[in-house]
Amino acid sequence: MKILHTADWHLGQKFFHRDRKKEHQAALDWLADYIIEQEVELLLIAGDIFDTDSPPNYARKMYFNFMRRLVDTCCKDIIVVAGNHDSPNMLDASKELFALINVHVVGHIPKDRTEQIIEIKDNTGKLKAVIGAVPYLRDKDIRKSAAGESSEQRVENIRKGITQHYLEIDDALQTYYNQDIPIIVTGHLYVAGSQRGERPNTIHIGSLDIVDASIFPENFTYIALGHLHRPQKVDRQDRIRYSGALIPLDFSELNYDQVVKLVHFSGKELERIQWVKVPKLRKLRHYTGTIEEIKERLSGMDKVVNLPTWVKVDLLTDTYLPNLADELNALIEGDYAELFVCNQRSTQYLVKEEAEELPIRSLADITPLEVFELCLEQRGVNEEKEKEELVDSFKELISWMKEQDKE
Repeated sequence: MKILHTADWHLGQKFFHRDRKKEHQAALDWLADYIIEQEVELLLIAGDIFDTDSPPNYARKMYFNFMRRLVDTCCKDIIVVAGNHDSPNMLDASKELFALINVHVVGHIPKDRTEQIIEIKDNTGKLKAVIGAVPYLRDKDIRKSAAGESSEQRVENIRKGITQHYLEIDDALQTYYNQDIPIIVTGHLYVAGSQRGERPNTIHIGSLDIVDASIFPENFTYIALGHLHRPQKVDRQDRIRYSGALIPLDFSELNYDQVVKLVHFSGKELERIQWVKVPKLRKLRHYTGTIEEIKERLSGMDKVVNLPTWVKVDLLTDTYLPNLADELNALIEGDYAELFVCNQRSTQYLVKEEAEELPIRSLADITPLEVFELCLEQRGVNEEKEKEELVDSFKELISWMKEQDKE
């Protein structure tokens, strides 16, 4: 049996006020074609189908059209679980209609765990696989808040709630363990030991290593995870995988490929897993260096592209250049690239940062003024008079905000 594991589509994402409609549509078209070409029998989408809980209409239309495209194909069943970016209500609204075409949606957590157990059968009614469909587990679904609860107690209770939920899924799957079929469970969460490698986006605020891979019982043949955008296996276990995002969603996601996982089973045995690269319609580029190095990189960019390349620049300089963006944009002629972000970072600050082992500080321990002064240093604002004027303006702003709060 072949299944395809994907997650973190983030349809409807706005990137510096630009939509990703063309990129997402190209990725979904490719995905549907690949599923049909490879004769995939089951598709798993492990959360974050949308980027917000109220996605634009074009994103919803892409989602519905993708599902319609797979009707009457080799892919007889599709499993969709909600991620932390999704609205469970919105996903569940089409649940009963989708069920008519074997698209199984789990947005909210049902009270009866057996409702999360989905049997996958062939045309003769023979059982081929069983799915424990677990979406993103929200606090209110897995624990009760208590008066006077400390942050440590809250984190521990969340961890216990998630662990307990998977134990209950394990109990609901007991009758299938003696059969020669794969037992597949989904999840949308951060598992300790995984590499995040993308924009900060933890599953529960205030806790990174929220659960350990040991919460997944050995009887689970394959655990299809979403939430982290870097494709990877967890705790060196082939059976526990993040599929990764469908397209690069941030400039920090350029050091690894965007893939889907094609998973092969022989009976209940996990046979092999293929990492399949998703073709990119648009490139993102992040260049760091001196003005000469940046200009060289921009001048040497590929001019034959499907969509304009989006570029981020971090210039290392001792002197603030007020017209840097205009100067760099002049190097990009035509419509093959766009300069999206242009930062200037002080080399003096970088040398100081490398020379000292700075203690890790909580954001709560840093004043807004300290954050502002660090930003000035990173932007290369070192001239004392200019720095003093900006700091005075910032203090006035803080004072005005405090007065507004009093009113």
